[in-house]
Amino acid sequence: MDRNRIFLYFDWVIITCLCLIIFCLPFAKAGIETFTWLAISLWIFKRVLGHRGETLWRLLPKTELNKALGVFIVINALSFVFSSNFELSLRGFFGKELKFLAIYFMLVEVINCRKRLKIILVMILTSVLFIVVDAGVQYFRGVDFLRGYVAPVRLTASFSHANGFAGWLIVIIPLILGLLMRGKKITKGLRVLLFILTMLLTLCLVLTYSRGAWLGFIISIILMFVYMFRNIELKIKAACLFTIIGLLVSFLIFPQFMQNKVISSFNFGSRAIVSERVKSILKIDDASISVRLRLWKEAVSMISDYNLTGCGLNTYSMVARDYKSFEGGGIYSHNSYLQMVAEIGFFGLFSFLFILFSFFKTGFRYLNQRNDTLVLGFLSGILAFLVHAFFDTHFYSLQLVVLFWYMLGLTIAIMKLGVNRNQNSGG
Repeated sequence: MDRNRIFLYFDWVIITCLCLIIFCLPFAKAGIETFTWLAISLWIFKRVLGHRGETLWRLLPKTELNKALGVFIVINALSFVFSSNFELSLRGFFGKELKFLAIYFMLVEVINCRKRLKIILVMILTSVLFIVVDAGVQYFRGVDFLRGYVAPVRLTASFSHANGFAGWLIVIIPLILGLLMRGKKITKGLRVLLFILTMLLTLCLVLTYSRGAWLGFIISIILMFVYMFRNIELKIKAACLFTIIGLLVSFLIFPQFMQNKVISSFNFGSRAIVSERVKSILKIDDASISVRLRLWKEAVSMISDYNLTGCGLNTYSMVARDYKSFEGGGIYSHNSYLQMVAEIGFFGLFSFLFILFSFFKTGFRYLNQRNDTLVLGFLSGILAFLVHAFFDTHFYSLQLVVLFWYMLGLTIAIMKLGVNRNQNSGG
């Protein structure tokens, strides 16, 4: 059999695994692990059979992030050499970091045509539909049907915590908005579905009462608005601006009883909780904020002792016990960046920021050349995720860290598709 045909079969099995990873990501950690390792095994076997990439002894696909990713891997490798627990760091390096990078590179390699991209997007939307239904069941019945999680106050759907659900939502909502804004490129029926999903997912985000996620989402929407507003005609800009001003002025000159009626029409049972959560953002004595500040202080103490190389990859939860300063302390820092510095040092954090800088530089350059709202949606979702990660340990949650690297790889794959298509049409 022709070798290229064999590689094609391998690609389709890998794509199937990648589809199953993103589909079951919100509700099945075992599924993530199983399909990830199966895809990696097949991806490595392709190399054994002779498949060649574009760089690193022709083992990996070439991307704008490769140099930054190489620095990041080297520093992670050095961290387990100086680790406080060599075994844990070694396990974290091969069982986590290299696995996440493999997901990134597999997506860039196999999502090399519009058909394959469409399959991935359809699988993402299918998963979203499942989670929307699951969240609805949990809201009305108190228990989700996928995992049996009870949510008496904050909506969690199939995630173990509301913040995890919110972290997934703020990546997915901008993605769907990016699809929705493609206009005539999508069918009318799909446009209606995407609009409904956007409304329902945004409502779910509100009901998670996750303030860090709200902040990240607002920033992502501002980014999308700035780029979309920049590319539309002056007449449409003026019309949008006058419409917004007109609505505000109209509301201000309405009689008081009419204003109250409009506001009360949005009065659902959770409005008081939302209001209280917003007001508590700047309150230092708020329970969750107070705990976070004390956990951050513990992390800073760790960093002062392990500032260059860190205490070692995958060792934070073990070392943090020695820095416990209050009942409930000595656990994850609730700040991904502080925890990263504590584990792999400032050099490790800078290498990760180098990845982010390379990614957004590539993304913004691409957007400046092409009006691709799908890429804009991906960039905005990842930005929201990064903001939320400042208030939680998303990079140390299996579901969310896989989501991050998955979306990073898929975004780069889409941009490579766009560049190659333009080069082919130009030739």
